[in-house]
Amino acid sequence: MKLILSVLTFVSILFGNDTCDVDSSILKIIAEVERHNKREIGYQYLISFNNKKDAKQIRKQLGKDIFIDSRTIDCLNKKLCKKITTFLIEQKITNLDLGAFQINYRFHKMKMEDYFIFEKSYFKACSLVSNLIKIYGYNWRTIARYHSATPKYNYRYLKKISMITKKGD
Repeated sequence: MKLILSVLTFVSILFGNDTCDVDSSILKIIAEVERHNKREIGYQYLISFNNKKDAKQIRKQLGKDIFIDSRTIDCLNKKLCKKITTFLIEQKITNLDLGAFQINYRFHKMKMEDYFIFEKSYFKACSLVSNLIKIYGYNWRTIARYHSATPKYNYRYLKKISMITKKGD
């Protein structure tokens, strides 16, 4: 948590508070929910598959050593992340969650390496949450739409948010 707090502080000092109109505590919660349990909050070199079949296929092609669990690759640095993601896209695998905020490649386009730069993905996540709030209002169910609008998955995400906010009390 220290890493993300210091990076968020740095980002707000460098770019000012008006760059993101969502309270930074909301982005911290999202980063915590989206983190991999084997990595620090804010660790940006992650590629997660949303389709088990895709992950299984790539484990066979690239080897299981680059995976940290059944669906997540730790690509170690921006250059390697970009190279692996490009390979995956060439294989027609696009339902991927990328970087510290696990931004879905299929639905939210960015410059490829920006998914793996904390500050860039922070501002993309902020923009996504900001747009959701404008459409659906400012509440936790809306924040959970960051993950999914499908009621079942939205509720699961909402439960994770609730656990984190209760932990902080």
